[in-house]
Amino acid sequence: MRVAAGLAALLLSAMAPVAPAALPAELRPTDFRLDNGMTFLIVERPGRPLVAAVWAVRGGSASDPPGQRGLAHVVEHLLYAGSRTIGTADWEAESRLLRQWERLYADSVRRRRASPGLARLEGRLAALQRPGEYSSIYTRAGAFGLDAETRHDSTAFQVLVPAEKIELWFWMESNRLLEPVFRGFERELRVVEQERRQRIDSSPAGSWFELFDAAFWGAGHPYAHTPGGERLEVAGLLPADARAHFGAAYGPERLVAVLVGDVSPDRVREMAERYFGRLKRGGGLAVSVRVNDRSEPPAEPAVGSLDGLCTCSSQIEIRYPTVAFETSGDAVALDVLAGVLNSRSGRLHRRLVLADDAVATSASAQHVSRMRGGYFAVRIEAAGDTGVAELLPAWNSLLEQIRADGVASAELERVRRQLATDSFRQIETDIGLARRLAAAEVLGGWRQLDEWFEAAAAVRPEDLERVIEVFLVAGKRAVLSLERTGEG
Repeated sequence: MRVAAGLAALLLSAMAPVAPAALPAELRPTDFRLDNGMTFLIVERPGRPLVAAVWAVRGGSASDPPGQRGLAHVVEHLLYAGSRTIGTADWEAESRLLRQWERLYADSVRRRRASPGLARLEGRLAALQRPGEYSSIYTRAGAFGLDAETRHDSTAFQVLVPAEKIELWFWMESNRLLEPVFRGFERELRVVEQERRQRIDSSPAGSWFELFDAAFWGAGHPYAHTPGGERLEVAGLLPADARAHFGAAYGPERLVAVLVGDVSPDRVREMAERYFGRLKRGGGLAVSVRVNDRSEPPAEPAVGSLDGLCTCSSQIEIRYPTVAFETSGDAVALDVLAGVLNSRSGRLHRRLVLADDAVATSASAQHVSRMRGGYFAVRIEAAGDTGVAELLPAWNSLLEQIRADGVASAELERVRRQLATDSFRQIETDIGLARRLAAAEVLGGWRQLDEWFEAAAAVRPEDLERVIEVFLVAGKRAVLSLERTGEG
């Protein structure tokens, strides 16, 4: 359910403290592909008591069909409901009742009024269903850290499993992919709605940033909505919608699995073929889901401003359209530029927070690079009684100073070292490494990590000057300005 912060957050996190020109040998996975197209990556680390196990789907909220924003997120939740084997006391009896329930539920959604038979059926289903059995099986086996997240371009599932129980993971995960049962459908819709309230609705500025995303990307663009979806559209989803999305998006050719720990590549291949080899390719399905489709025309984000009031600190976000995901050229230079601006020793903090005429309490930059487009964003939070109107001129002044003075080689080298040090800490854990390998593989292959290292090491001050001139242009930017009102 967390949203990717961009290419730098993904790829910088795999750098070692000395900023190598390639992924360190001990972190490089062994990879293979099953006949059905599913990809496996294994990093063998003998002696580790736990195996970090992650599998991901090449498709996230960007594949939500029009009018069904939030569908990918709902399916992520439903995949914890179990299968024909897990989560039921009597599948044959439950399946008959589920079919009846789904018909009545669909009718109630269409008519917008509750069907009198639903409550009665739900009571009978409750006697046959075992909510939470999926996670309970893992807990009893000593596994923990069960989690999932839907992003714009991917959906990922993770768990830490005792090394001696790794075959349980192969059975459990292949079982819910082979014969998923989306029980507890209405309950999961409520959970998704509650997550939205916590993450967006209850945040003073959350709804404004959601509106800004929609305005920036434009109506109909797959990034114009958050992975959590839109409340009314989620409420109108049906079990048939979830099954259609699963059938279209979860074929084995779109799946990537990563195992990091005391596991042998040969043993993993044997179990992968036995369990995940049962999955059939999803080709030829009637439902078409946009999954990492690079053929879609690039976004033309909006230019202009969105102004509002909120019970939050006065703040702005300046957003410039950039490029889609790539591991060389302008995208990497923009990643490094964000590093020049960030941290307590970065340009933003020194000029806007620490200077005698400081206007901000905090300021940060990031480059977000996704499959269908990207942007460079600068966020500034006002200090004290500083008005929001003073923040954009302060950023303009800093940017002009960078244009005039450039970035010295010594400063660039310091930024590289700092980024490397900070990022290495993120993959010291096996689960951190597994997550980042899976994310890179979904976006086009784990070897992109090597490509990114080489490109980052080659960035020069003139490359930063170039991307500033090309992308950080006032006439191309969009600005969200929020003025503090009331208590906040």
